[in-house]
Amino acid sequence: MGPKFVVIKKGEHGAMFFSEHEMYVMPAYPTPRVVDPTGAGDSFLGAFLAALAQGEALRAAVLRGSAAAAMVVARVGCAPAMPDRAELDTFIAGYAGNSPA
Repeated sequence: MGPKFVVIKKGEHGAMFFSEHEMYVMPAYPTPRVVDPTGAGDSFLGAFLAALAQGEALRAAVLRGSAAAAMVVARVGCAPAMPDRAELDTFIAGYAGNSPA
């Protein structure tokens, strides 16, 4: 009974997730400038759920959600600012070895 996991988004302070087997606090990706915070939570959730639907592990899904939110706040608008999968992959690869996870 109860949820299989819980994710707590903390905006610029990252995210936390808890499951039956793990607990993790993940810092946010650095964002050089915040242009428009509109849609940060929506982009986090969209990328997070897409990653889970594609079979990614919980930690990887939270990482993708955090990356999407960081990208969206650095752009104008919500829907137009949402990265596609290729943009998200490129962004995350740019932090390889230095990601918040």
